[in-house]
Amino acid sequence: MKSIVKTVLLCLLCYSIFLLVHLPAAQVLGWVSLPKEVKISGVSQTLWSGKMDQLVYQGIPLQDISWQLDFLPLLWGNASMNIEAGNLRDAEQVSLKADLSLSASDTQSEGLQLYLPVNMVLGQLPIPLPVNASGRFKVNISQLDYQQQCVVLAGQGQWLNAQVAGTQGPIPLGTFNAELSCDKENVKVVIKPDNSFGLDATAHITPQGQFSIKGKFKPDNNLPQEVHQAAALFSRADAQGFYHIDW
Repeated sequence: MKSIVKTVLLCLLCYSIFLLVHLPAAQVLGWVSLPKEVKISGVSQTLWSGKMDQLVYQGIPLQDISWQLDFLPLLWGNASMNIEAGNLRDAEQVSLKADLSLSASDTQSEGLQLYLPVNMVLGQLPIPLPVNASGRFKVNISQLDYQQQCVVLAGQGQWLNAQVAGTQGPIPLGTFNAELSCDKENVKVVIKPDNSFGLDATAHITPQGQFSIKGKFKPDNNLPQEVHQAAALFSRADAQGFYHIDW
């Protein structure tokens, strides 16, 4: 009798493990209450090795998402996962690659690379005048600890192949570089002035997603006259020819 009970319990254990290993990702995500600004579609495969056709957050789409989720950290209420999304070679897509550690109140990473089409990002920023620009923002984060606010952040940002639309065609601006860090609870972005606009500015992003930027810029003399004319629409130049921004 005891051997029969042990056999039944062993079978139940094996069956439970089988169900856990093959737990459908779509079923699990169906139990999760997502924020209203997040939309997902095309979830497939398992919770541990899954795929998703698309995730849209505040109008920015993330395509062809795949992930690998470790089981053991879940026993302590954490999630450790590797995630990839988008196509790095497609300049019109968001591309993401990251190793993340997640809990109910904390997000950590020791390696995150993100590419964002510039035209997607500009629509989210409080720019006082419409700007038709292209290129990609590249973000490399070497260390991140975000506990509902910025705790630790070390990384770099770039605007690659920067261009703005001109009357005679696209105007190349080169590359813009920035350093990422925390300033109290905010994300701090310090834009280095070694760029064709001479843009020397500091931006802050609050935990609520509010964006502000303060600094100055002075377009290079080699840029077309229409760039200098457009710059004058932002503010009045000071005695050194710098235009100041405070948004």
